[in-house]
Amino acid sequence: MVVYKVNVSLPEHLVSEIDATAEKLGLSRSGFIAEASARYVSDVRNLTAEERRRKDIQRALDGFKRIRENMPVDYEFDYVSQIRADRERDRPDGWRP
Repeated sequence: MVVYKVNVSLPEHLVSEIDATAEKLGLSRSGFIAEASARYVSDVRNLTAEERRRKDIQRALDGFKRIRENMPVDYEFDYVSQIRADRERDRPDGWRP
């Protein structure tokens, strides 16, 4: 693994907090900052994925609403039966609960 040296500017009080916390954890300053940075990058990546999932879900819900708005007022659909049929269709062994 290639390791880069990076110069960053941090306020004195933050460096003091980093040093104190790193010492309590038995880490060097560099080790602490590397671990904290990795966690932050992971959090941002996961948040971005969650935001995409939320947008996808909202887009699907909006699509369902548009479909419903174009259906006749008296149209009824048995959602439970359709879900059961879909489950049975998707189970290769024909298992049923």
